[in-house]
Amino acid sequence: MNGPGPAAPQPDNSSNAARQLRLRLYLGGQASWFISLGIQFVIFPFLVTQVLHEPAARVGIAQMSLMIPSLLFMLLGGTIADHSDARRILIRVHLFATLPPLVLALVFLTDNLSYGSLIVYALTMGTLGAFAIPARDSALTRVAGTNIQQAVTLAMGVQMGSQLIGMLCAGLAAFTGTPALLIFQAVVMFAGFWTSTKLEPLPPTNTASAANRFVQIADGIKSAAATPIVATVIALNFAVGLFYVGSFLVVLPLMLRDIYQSNDAQFTRDFAIINICFWGGTIIANLTLFRVGHIRHRGRIMMASLTSGLIILALFHFRMPFWLLCLLILWWGMGAGTTMTMGRTIVQVAASENHRARVLAAYQLGFSGGAPLGALTMGLLVGWLGVFDAVLIPATIMIGILAMLYFFSPIWGYRANEAG
Repeated sequence: MNGPGPAAPQPDNSSNAARQLRLRLYLGGQASWFISLGIQFVIFPFLVTQVLHEPAARVGIAQMSLMIPSLLFMLLGGTIADHSDARRILIRVHLFATLPPLVLALVFLTDNLSYGSLIVYALTMGTLGAFAIPARDSALTRVAGTNIQQAVTLAMGVQMGSQLIGMLCAGLAAFTGTPALLIFQAVVMFAGFWTSTKLEPLPPTNTASAANRFVQIADGIKSAAATPIVATVIALNFAVGLFYVGSFLVVLPLMLRDIYQSNDAQFTRDFAIINICFWGGTIIANLTLFRVGHIRHRGRIMMASLTSGLIILALFHFRMPFWLLCLLILWWGMGAGTTMTMGRTIVQVAASENHRARVLAAYQLGFSGGAPLGALTMGLLVGWLGVFDAVLIPATIMIGILAMLYFFSPIWGYRANEAG
């Protein structure tokens, strides 16, 4: 008679508990950053368009200033994240990011608000973001462990939900006043600093290199370019930033001011509603993706989502009631949430561990590099053609880009394996 077989391996509950704690702390820091960003999404264009009453071209330049530091520093941020403790980076950027909103609140209270002060604020916050994003993105894989798609979906859901909370808070500016909202933004960012200090150290995934930063940056670019699907997603992300994000950041505030005639009190409310619709759509998309689980044809899902985006952009050519505009923006947000989650998952899985932060920085650079150029371009186009005709140009160009990707890139045929 055979004796009892070997005992089945028992789950390591302490290890699972530690991983869950790490993930909660990580997501807490992410929530802090994006609540602050959600406030900024509403209050910054309000200050530019409603308080200073800047023309379309200067609105585009101001929005560009929030994103141009990413173009300059994102790859450097990825290189530093690959060779440094990600926890230490997150602690520092959260602490430094408490200062710009406090200074801006002081400038506003002393009646010294100017276009130049907003540009300085935008450049400072954009620079801090360029170092925060690669560190946070590269840390996710180590914090989450297995099942990267679900981890990315959860992180994106927290990001978008936190932005939504920030926008809801910003919508109360008519009651609280702008300085109080900026102070609250700083307090929220400080909460992220505290949460980041509670994380365990996240040492570099790459050993220290004697090569200078430029060589390391070039190495990360080569690693991204060597994987066709990663290179394709990065190029597609650039197009999204150029044609979709630029339109969102410039066209919608100008539509509220010039088409819907939103005054100072109405603007923060209406712009908050628009952002809530958009980011609410991204949350719906991520909840759906989380429930669906593993998706193999991620590239096809991205292509379908981007096609819906160009249709919505073209529909902005027509004058419509505000409620219909909000419905279209909700639809746009659902497509954007799907695109961001699928794209980031593809890159997280395909990037090598030694180069992951730099490759993710290149991915983010595609988005962040296209957005400032898109904001500037759309500001000029709106000033030249008007809001209704300007939106047709990016929509038309995106048709050609998606057709080229279908025929000449691997994205349509890309299939994820069961593990990734």
